[in-house]
Amino acid sequence: MNENTSKNTVWKCAAALLGLLIIMALAGIALIFFWPTGNNSGSSAIKASQDGLQAAAPLEAETQVKSEIQIAGSGTASSRAETDEEEDEDLTADYIIPDSDTKLLTDSDIRGLSAKELNYAKNEIYARHGRIFDSKELREYFESKSWYNGQYTAEEFDERSGSILNSTEKKNADFLSDAENALEPGGYQLDQ
Repeated sequence: MNENTSKNTVWKCAAALLGLLIIMALAGIALIFFWPTGNNSGSSAIKASQDGLQAAAPLEAETQVKSEIQIAGSGTASSRAETDEEEDEDLTADYIIPDSDTKLLTDSDIRGLSAKELNYAKNEIYARHGRIFDSKELREYFESKSWYNGQYTAEEFDERSGSILNSTEKKNADFLSDAENALEPGGYQLDQ
């Protein structure tokens, strides 16, 4: 019985050692593939690779508009375990003002935005609810966004906007319109 017990102990130790070696090998392989190179830190290397993938095949309209508009609200997740959070952050990077549907905007939220960006931010509120734009410029811009789903013609949307938009969105749309008109009397001229 002692001989069987010692054989079992030897086999258990050998199995544990083999398992440990396999784990170490997998960890080494993971380090090789995921270790940041160059001067980038881990999170900036991930951000750089995401930017590289996005730049690989942009839509023509997205390329033209993105060169003219600075998009705010992007961020990077600190851990791969936060995959859902990363997806949410990727979506917010597609917005000029990501929280304009939930937070009353202030001057500090729009500081530095041009009349064009303010116009797009105002229309972003409407686009979230499926407004289809008559303006070719706006239509192409919002159709390039992954979150956009046009459902209502401009007339249908205008008729229903009172029940579609929440009070925060209504106030923010007015605020953005006033700020746009303050920068450019009559507002930004679309499709020029």
